[in-house]
Amino acid sequence: MQDALSEVRAAQLAQPAPEIEAVDSFSLIRPKGDPYHLYQKTPELLEQAKALAERLDGPIHDANADHFFYQDSMRDFLQAGLLTDPDFLDLSESLSDEELGELAITVSAMRLPASANYTITNEADRSYQEKVAEFMDVLENSSFEDRAAILSQSAEYASQVDTEAVANFRKNVYSQTPSDVKFSPYPRETSANPLHNYITAVLATDDPAALTEQLGQLPPDAETGLLSVYGLDPSLGDRLSQLAGPDGQNLPNSLLSALGSMADAVKLSPLTSHAVGKFGFAWYGEEALLKDNEQSQGRDFALDSVSSMIDMIETFDFSDEQLNTMGSELNGLSNTEKRAYIEITTLGLEDMLHSKVADSFNKKNLDEAIEVVSELRTNQKVLSLVNGARYHDVTLIERPDIERGSFLVALEGAAVFQNLDSAVKQSRPLIGADTDKVNMVNGHSEIGHESENLYSAKSLDLYKDDVSNLVSTLVAFESMRKDSTAKDKLSLNAFSDHLDDMHSGIRDETLNRVKQALDTNVIRNKATENTQFAFLSNLIQEMAFETKRDFKDDITPAMDNFV
Repeated sequence: MQDALSEVRAAQLAQPAPEIEAVDSFSLIRPKGDPYHLYQKTPELLEQAKALAERLDGPIHDANADHFFYQDSMRDFLQAGLLTDPDFLDLSESLSDEELGELAITVSAMRLPASANYTITNEADRSYQEKVAEFMDVLENSSFEDRAAILSQSAEYASQVDTEAVANFRKNVYSQTPSDVKFSPYPRETSANPLHNYITAVLATDDPAALTEQLGQLPPDAETGLLSVYGLDPSLGDRLSQLAGPDGQNLPNSLLSALGSMADAVKLSPLTSHAVGKFGFAWYGEEALLKDNEQSQGRDFALDSVSSMIDMIETFDFSDEQLNTMGSELNGLSNTEKRAYIEITTLGLEDMLHSKVADSFNKKNLDEAIEVVSELRTNQKVLSLVNGARYHDVTLIERPDIERGSFLVALEGAAVFQNLDSAVKQSRPLIGADTDKVNMVNGHSEIGHESENLYSAKSLDLYKDDVSNLVSTLVAFESMRKDSTAKDKLSLNAFSDHLDDMHSGIRDETLNRVKQALDTNVIRNKATENTQFAFLSNLIQEMAFETKRDFKDDITPAMDNFV
């Protein structure tokens, strides 16, 4: 235990080193082969290379006749590994001067990697030279017309790349050796994202020319959004592109932009110690929404949200008005609120329409379901409640085998324990937790940035279970509330406040039990349509009572002594 704590402490104090491998890094691979020796043995290649150099940079001076390929524009092709490829030299002869210039600016700008959230995933198994080589294969296998369109588009994205950033990258990163790394090759934000995401898309799609034509008909925000989804996951990008249609008009531009912004917002953890899996890090207030032990804004969460949205659009026959509404509403939300909005929409429609979808549901049912989820996803309290499902409420307790100070133990949610001893054994150290910074109310952290409260994020699998139960309960509540003719009904805001006030562990377990009851149709079998709302309200109260009872009365007072 103490060894593991020491390891995590060291990880906190040390500056995290970039994850760079000598062989596999996208940025640091060196060119293979030297054209000088190759050209001495194959004079015909030397003549082709000279012709290429003169087209790019003008006449070759006699003093530089044997080394022209190390300078000017040829240097970019050399470092991309192209000048030792006879196929590339043949390809260059078939390009017009304009196309050759577009290729040159593309290859040069590709030297600057995309931001880490795209590069670390998409380039995990290929170097810069290998990505360029794959792009050359696409060009070689395209018609003259398609090739011209692809090069024109890539050059447009390349022209957006910050030339100063490329120059700094050449100086500080590309010249490093893998054994002496001082500059990270993976910037957090980079002007090269659209270019690299476009190249990634071209390499992944079956019809690069059709994709290029589609992008050309989209406004900038939608164009960037679609490319960002390709950068997140090429297969999702292809599916979204198909849904948008050849001219991109089958989906609203606002929807493409919103989904792309979720891909852009992916965060990557700088901590790589394996001990982090056993020991969580404490983050406070608003910072916890961006940095926490499970990286709840990581790639897995973004993939889940975007893929859920695409699945839903593929499944249901939404009207243009419904799609436009979703796009405009999503664009007005923060990244975390977007995810909550998508959870409510996708899980809510699945809950209400899944059985009807299999039997070719009628459109009226979809309209009615949309009406229910619209009430939920446009309610700020509901969005906040669903967004908060990502986190455990945290209670601080002590264990004698953990050193005191900044290393405290957090009981994260988890409602049902046999006794306090069991609760303690199943808790884990939450490094950086400090009772002076945590505003504890009723034995758990109070929500709100101003109070610097403590949060601990759930794993994706646990979060998906809990948010599914939460949305199912909210959907049942709102749909039954609408059907009820009772005069004195609990409002949606009041119900959301009630759930929000519950300790997350109690709430998660309560709603799990409610969801099981809903799945067995226990309410519908016992009540008429008009009385279902009352039965649901009673069911929730009953399940909450049973959960708190099972939590054991002796746990909360014992924990309060340590808060």
